[in-house]
Amino acid sequence: MVFLAQSRLLPPLLLFGLTFALTLGGILARPIESLSLFWPVNAVLAGVLLRHHRHANVTGIVLIYLGMVGADLLCGSQWRPALWLNLCNLGAVVTFWRLLANLPRRHRRLRTPHGVVRTFAACGAGAMVAASLACLMASPWFEQSLTSTWLAWFSEQFSTSVLVLPIMLTFPSLAALLRSRGQRIALSPLLMLLASLVVSLIFGGPGAIAFPISALLWCALSYSPFLLSLLTLIAGSTLIVAVAQDLMHFSMPQSEVGVTALMSARLGIAMLVLGPLVVACVSNANRALLARLEHQASFDHLTGVLTRSAFTRKANALLEAHRQHPDRPALTLMMLDIDHFKAINDRHGHAAGDQVLRECAQALQAQLHDGELFARLGGEEFAIVIPGLAPAQSGFTAERLRRAVQELQIAGGVAPLRVTVSIGISGCSEQRPMVDLDALLLDADKALYRAKAQGRNRVEAAQRQVM
Repeated sequence: MVFLAQSRLLPPLLLFGLTFALTLGGILARPIESLSLFWPVNAVLAGVLLRHHRHANVTGIVLIYLGMVGADLLCGSQWRPALWLNLCNLGAVVTFWRLLANLPRRHRRLRTPHGVVRTFAACGAGAMVAASLACLMASPWFEQSLTSTWLAWFSEQFSTSVLVLPIMLTFPSLAALLRSRGQRIALSPLLMLLASLVVSLIFGGPGAIAFPISALLWCALSYSPFLLSLLTLIAGSTLIVAVAQDLMHFSMPQSEVGVTALMSARLGIAMLVLGPLVVACVSNANRALLARLEHQASFDHLTGVLTRSAFTRKANALLEAHRQHPDRPALTLMMLDIDHFKAINDRHGHAAGDQVLRECAQALQAQLHDGELFARLGGEEFAIVIPGLAPAQSGFTAERLRRAVQELQIAGGVAPLRVTVSIGISGCSEQRPMVDLDALLLDADKALYRAKAQGRNRVEAAQRQVM
């Protein structure tokens, strides 16, 4: 019971601790007596609520607010400004969360252009809420006019949330990270982005903030939305700091409505991010679609083994390697046919027939090793190619495959279904190197026909000498 109580308290305490740490870091990093140059707290916490729905309740919101206020008070703030200013931040967090929480998961994870646009709209709305609350409740603590205060809050909140929130929404799961481990990442787009940032700093001027856009678009076509979000954060924060420190000579006269160079730069940089993010999600969706189409073209939808076209392509590649290899390695091809399959369909129905195909394919696949081809040629007919195994030595392997099917007990009706398979063997070796796939299939098919004619549930080798 004590462990249960502790486990229930741990997630809320972690949420409070995360809020406290983020707020404390943001306060310590901001200039003295000035708004923060970069305040990621609100976007990070909104991302936590969107990714972990169990925290998105009244208790979670209260803990976030207490964490913000506690960190502010620890840094020496008075309690009244700490309460009011952090209520502005809380307003942004709640707005981000409310506007995105009901989106379908694929939109919320920025896998569609619609999701990117909705996220940008939510960032704009949250920034407006925070800026408006600051003008209404926190104006006594600012020396600027209400217009300048609103613009300062809005530009900072909008630019920061646009740069940070996509990272939180696209952050991959642990399983996805493990699957992607070891994958090579193209370096050219990254190097171009870094070079474009250097050129922006050297060249300077208002137009320099647009220099990285071409590199970001290249990155969008090359990387996942998560990696692109990280790169946009690096690029955007670099440019914002450079403008704030006057490293880019981004000067503009103070306008009547109080728009400063930093405000203009923040808004411009935030809007530059929209295009690459849309391109990234479209490119990622296209890659996923192509992968699904390739999988459907290469693997049989019922049994999960190779289709005839994929088998033909891969088997021809093995035969070509056989021809070019100086040692002429051996290769065995088997054709397998489930015995009396039509009778199974007629007697038990096509659903039972499909189940027989699936379980037979699974039993055969379990007997094979990596590098061996297994395909469904059509109906109840399968083919197997085993590189490195001479046809004369393939009898033991073929018998093992035959027994694996014979030992199956497939659920179907009152009693389990028992099925058998007939196998025909062909192949090539040093004595028969120049063969094509059609010739091997024809030999194996003739051997399979003999196995059927001699009683089924047996293995027959091709009569032509293949050794």
